[in-house]
Amino acid sequence: MFEVLNAIAVPDEEIIRRESREAEIRGALTSAQLELIYANQWFHLLVPRSLGGKEMSLPEFARLMERLAYVDGSFAWNVNLGAGANMFSGFMEQEEAARIFSDRRACVAGSGAKTGTARLSNGGFIIDGRWKYASGSAHATYFSLNAVLKDGDGQSFRSFLVPAAHVERFDSWKVFGMKATSSCDFRVDSVWVPASFGFDLQNPSPTITSVLYRFPFMLLAEINMLVMTMGLASRFWVLVKEVLEEKGRLTADACARLKDSKAVFLEHRTRVYGLLDEVWALVEKEREVGSSGEAFRTAISACAAASRGLVDQLYPYAGMKVGFEETDISRVFRDFKVASQHALLSAGGPL
Repeated sequence: MFEVLNAIAVPDEEIIRRESREAEIRGALTSAQLELIYANQWFHLLVPRSLGGKEMSLPEFARLMERLAYVDGSFAWNVNLGAGANMFSGFMEQEEAARIFSDRRACVAGSGAKTGTARLSNGGFIIDGRWKYASGSAHATYFSLNAVLKDGDGQSFRSFLVPAAHVERFDSWKVFGMKATSSCDFRVDSVWVPASFGFDLQNPSPTITSVLYRFPFMLLAEINMLVMTMGLASRFWVLVKEVLEEKGRLTADACARLKDSKAVFLEHRTRVYGLLDEVWALVEKEREVGSSGEAFRTAISACAAASRGLVDQLYPYAGMKVGFEETDISRVFRDFKVASQHALLSAGGPL
């Protein structure tokens, strides 16, 4: 089942897994995990090449993030959200972006909610507001946010970076899964930032013309969330199979259920990646995404449901190990349940 996943090399995979329990207890990545990220430039995977980043294609990035989620959910979430937010460098004034993202430790945490305001002042903006769920806030050097422009029509908004030193972070991430993502709430009180710290994600980048910075942003965000659940669901399947083997309960009936659940999940996974490649090629050729984009979004939703179905179908076979927090199978299950509640994947949407 996982030949393709395992074919993607993850340097020092054992370090990630070895540190996972300590990261859970800390509620944040360990220094060893962070150093591995910095050494591999994983926070810079989507930063433009012109700024020293990798500028990885979205199809390649999505597959790598799925593989990392298979290794460890919280670690992968930190890399995924950090790299995704660092991609904003391609939408900023490039001189400012070069200054900020030349640091290998540069990492942006933030929120896509429009729960703040921005007021023009002295060639920049004064930012106020409070935002939820800034993943990676424990190691972030900047925070990103959306703010409604007070001098506009009341509907217009813009995205901004704010240095972490000017942000108040709240220890609000009290959850039973994805514990090591430090997805905390944060507040900004009357902080001035220069206009060069602002950017617009609602349109293609005005500064970098390569395909990554022209790809529809919401589709990018949705596939990047989906691959987290895909990787975690795949890992849960493997761990449940191991439990059945250890207990001598891998009966013909159990084998059939494992096989059937795998087949449905893999069918949806294959369709999602096929459509991702198709939509990426359309944007690369500067063609309209059109119906392919709608089909892609529908496939993402269906695959998210298939991932949930896989985990829920297998849960009765997981045994008591799944109830003990220190076990791998418990962490994977709990991480999946929290990750799959993201508003971009939740059937009910945000409340």
